[in-house]
Amino acid sequence: MDAVQLWTFGHVAAMFAAVSIFVGQGLLEGAVARSGDVRALRRVLAAEDRFAPIGGGIYLLGIALGFVSAIVGDYDLTQPWLVIGYVLAAIILVNAFAYHIPTANKLKALATTSPDDEPSHELRAAIAAPIGALMNVVDGVVWLALIFVMVVKPFS
Repeated sequence: MDAVQLWTFGHVAAMFAAVSIFVGQGLLEGAVARSGDVRALRRVLAAEDRFAPIGGGIYLLGIALGFVSAIVGDYDLTQPWLVIGYVLAAIILVNAFAYHIPTANKLKALATTSPDDEPSHELRAAIAAPIGALMNVVDGVVWLALIFVMVVKPFS
């Protein structure tokens, strides 16, 4: 295994781990929220508080390893497929800070004040907000586009 393969493996492994953490916890949070089990939602959101920073750190590590891999592999960092990848990676970060983190914090606050046996009206409204489904579609498309660009390397 040469240096490029080693750095590339680290990049791919970190990104797979980050995607697994983010998508996995997002799917779990959504399923538990829709179940109406307030106690379970509180536990999932508490666990998310511990896993989200780990996923974020691994995601940033994956980005850094991607840069190292490209530099060691003597890629031109301005190739269109890499620039598209930078933009898509940035969109993921923007979505995290502009939507996902504030939404999780709102759900946490609403779940804390909700009765144990049934979601409050406010919690139920937050869970059913149409923006959630839209953001899931946006996230899925962006993640798939990023994977596509990194694998296929169009416009190279």
